[in-house]
This record gives sequence, structure tokens and C-alpha cells, in this order.
Amino acid sequence: MFLGVNAESVSVKDVFSSSADMRMPPYQRGYSWTQSEAGDLLSDLRDACTSETPYFLGAIVVIQEKTRAPSEVVDGQQRLTTLTILLAVLRDLAEAKDDATTLHTLIGQNGRSILGDRPKWRLTLNHVDTPFFREVVQKRGATQNAHAYTTDSESRANMLAIVDAFREELAQISPETRTNLANFIMNSCAFVRVRVQDRDAGYRVFRVLNTRGKQLSAHDILKSDLFERAGFSNKEAMAFSVTWSEFNQRLSSKGFDDLLQQIRTIYDKSMRGALIQGFRQSVLRQIPARRFISDALPKFVQAYEQISGDDPNARHPDTRVAARLGCMRALEHGGWRAPALKYLVDHAETPDGAARFFDDLERIAFHMQLVVVDREARARRYRRIMTAMADGEDMFALDSPLNLQKDEKKRLSDRLRSRINSPRQRRAIALRLNAALPDGEVLSPEADATLEHILPRHPKNTSDWMRHWSDDALRRELVDTLGNFALLTLQDNQAADRVGYDAKREIFFRNGGTYALTREIKPIDDWTPDHVAARRDRLADALAQDWKLI
Repeated sequence: MFLGVNAESVSVKDVFSSSADMRMPPYQRGYSWTQSEAGDLLSDLRDACTSETPYFLGAIVVIQEKTRAPSEVVDGQQRLTTLTILLAVLRDLAEAKDDATTLHTLIGQNGRSILGDRPKWRLTLNHVDTPFFREVVQKRGATQNAHAYTTDSESRANMLAIVDAFREELAQISPETRTNLANFIMNSCAFVRVRVQDRDAGYRVFRVLNTRGKQLSAHDILKSDLFERAGFSNKEAMAFSVTWSEFNQRLSSKGFDDLLQQIRTIYDKSMRGALIQGFRQSVLRQIPARRFISDALPKFVQAYEQISGDDPNARHPDTRVAARLGCMRALEHGGWRAPALKYLVDHAETPDGAARFFDDLERIAFHMQLVVVDREARARRYRRIMTAMADGEDMFALDSPLNLQKDEKKRLSDRLRSRINSPRQRRAIALRLNAALPDGEVLSPEADATLEHILPRHPKNTSDWMRHWSDDALRRELVDTLGNFALLTLQDNQAADRVGYDAKREIFFRNGGTYALTREIKPIDDWTPDHVAARRDRLADALAQDWKLI
């Protein structure tokens, strides 16, 4: 320890060790991460696990006056809480008792006291949220029953939503994949833990970590390597440096790094190791650095802008292609982006066939999202599509990897009649369905169109909804299906939250019913299980016809 500050690299397993007793200060704000931040973390962890790349979770700052004393968390509450939720969900989904026990030891264990056995928890939130956190997350088996809880607290609602989202996503993957992910999180994910001995030092470190310095981006590192390999003269280096900076401004630093990752995916069949090493070993072995910077990169930047949709002026000129790209952007997985990028770059001068290609790619992308839960299987399919493109195959042949085969069409068609698992999947399918309806319109993911469950996901037992929906099993079966979905502006969605059906309809149609999917329920006077089931089948048929599944 130097000047009262000790910094060390520690694994997740070490942070949540048997000696851990991390507590939030009583004045600390509540848990504030939403499904968006938590979903990004889980996605990053799953990607890192698949590529076998160690993952850095950032720095946490704790105040610990003595070695074995409890530590007060100054910085890191959101990540530590989210990781605890994730570990708890993996624990409660584990099929092997030993796996569940191992995971639970990172959350808590029984401790001896004069009053008998009491759990010793690794993480304690503020005094308001802690009892709820123990009940719905930390206790063994708690996340299995989290859906039964309701709350008016924003921080607790965030916890419930993230438990729900994590369970829905992780329940879809195989037990072996979950075990691998759990082991990866415990052993291959690391924090920098900064320990200080008093609060003044703790907040000084917090301010330094959060207000000073900027992490070097992947494109910054690759720029130096590429320029050196290209052998630019000083004049050339100056000119290309200006162009490189313009690309960074157009895409943002995060977008530029993501573009390089997508380019690497196009050229690297193994996808092992970190981005920079993989880029050097795959892309630069096939495209010389000078040609990549001067010729390939500008085309990729233009195509990436069309895919990302961030700049309305840079979207694809074919409205049908732009619409399909928008529908795919709403999906949770991004595996479709590499083949989309390759097609846009390879066919930039010959746009004929683009609309048909992206019709088929969009259908494949939704099939990958809704039917294929194995990420590696998705990656293999997209790899087959890119290989077929590189080999000059007929992409519209019946046996093309871009085409859904008969059994795949049936599985996707059947899937449209079942529960849609995660919030982002539900919104993606609702936006796509809106365009498939006779009077529907194409909506981009950026549109002010939020998904509304007409029957609330967790109605109160005393509410009027229970007149038709008292059967818990039937309610769970239908609440997350197409038949129960509507689209509303954010303002209307907030107003419609948990009110009765008649009140919801007044909100839905006070402005004439903004979206086709919402207007579609206007003739339905009462919201019963029979109505929802019939609407589910009708909407599934409409989308199946649009995708040529039947």
C-alpha cells in the first residue's frame, strides 16, 4: 500500500471470496442499471467467453480500514449488484448441485454466531433495498420466484426486470454452455480493486478514475500499426491521418472499434483471441495495409453507416434495404452485421438484387434470434453465408445458406405462436409485425414506439384483470405472445402502465391509434384468453406470409 492506496488485479472469484463483506454506504443511491446496461454486460461476457478472451470489468473502489473488516463500496455498486444477479440466476438454473453450490458461495454462505446459523452475504446494498435483494436474488432458488413480486420502487423494479431478462436469455442455452459461462465469469473476468483506508482518499480516487484519462481505443492502436505497415511518406501519413479522424467522427470511437471487429469477422474464420491480434493475423494477411486504408476502409465506413442507421442522411438509398436493416438493428444479436457489411461493400457498384438479399438475410436473422439459441451455431450459419458470397455462389438458390429450408420455416412459424422471451426480442418482433400488417408502416428501432403488454406481465391479485386471468399458468402462457402486444409512444406507455383494459383502450386511441399493431385491437371489446390466443395466431400468420414461411 502506497500513500494509503492499494490497487490489485483480482478475479470475480476473488472479489466475491469467502472473506468478502462489501457494503454500500447508507447514503448511496439505489440500484439504477436497466435491462439495457445489464444486457450489454451479459452480451459482452458471452462474447468474451465464446472467443476465450479474458474480460476486464473496470475498477472498483472500496474503503477498508482493517484487513478483515467490512469494506465500503465507493465505486462499483452497479457492476457488483448486476454480477450478483447474474451469478444468482446461473446458480438457480444449474442442473448440477455442485455447480449451484459453487456459485452460491460467491453470493453467501451460512455463518456461525451466538444466535445460531446466519447467512453471511458477500454484498449488502443500502438499508432500503437490502431485504428485497436478499429475498429475490441472494437466497438459493430466489430468482425462480422473482416473477411473483411487484414493487413501486425504481431500484427494485430494475432488479426484477434484470432477473427476468437474465433468466429468459440463459434458460435458452444448454446447461454445458451455462457452466462454461459461469466458470469464465469466476476465473477469467477481472477487476482492478482499489482499496483505501479512509473516505477522503476513497473519493479522491473515485474522482480521478471517473474524470481523468481516456482508454486507448482499438482503432488508435491499429492506426499506428497500419500506418507503419503501409510505409507512408510524411505527406501521405498526414493526409490519411485526417481521413482516419473523419471516420472516427462519423462513426464515434465505439462504432469505429465495432466496425474493425466486423471486418475481422468477415476475414477470420477462427475468431480466437483479442481484436487487435486477430485483425493483424487475418485481415492484414489478405489485404495489404496500404490498400486497406486507401481503398477498403472508406467502403466499409460507408456500409457501416448504412447498417448502423445513426445518420439518417447516410442510410441506404433503397428504402426496402434500409427498412430491412432497421428491422435487424432491433434484434438482440448482431451476427447478421458482418454478412450485411460484406454484401454492401462487394456490391456497392451493382445494387441490383440488394432488396432480395436483405429480405432473405432479415428472415435468417429473425430465425437465428427466435429459433437458434446457440451462439456458435448462429456464427457458423453466418460464416457459411459469407463463404458462399466469397465463392461467388448463387445466393438465391434453394440450397443456399441464405435460404431457410422447409424444416427451418416450420420451426420459425411455430415459434411465432409461442412466448417471446426477452424485452428486446419482443420489441423487435412487434416492430417487424407492424410493417407486415395491411395498413402497417415500417418503423426503425429509433422510432418512439415502445412495446406495451396489454395484459400486464404482473397484474395485482386485486385488479380487474383477474376477472378473466386468474389462471396463473394460462396467463404466463399468453402474456408474452404476439397476441398480447401493442406499440405505444413512450408517453402513452407510461400512462397505460397497469391500468385496466377499458382505460388502456382510451389511451391507445385518444390520438387515433398511432401504430397499426395497436389499431388492430380496436374491435376487441374485452381482453380474454380466447381473444389473445386468436389474435396471436392471426398475427403469426400475417408475419409468416410476409416471410414466405407458408
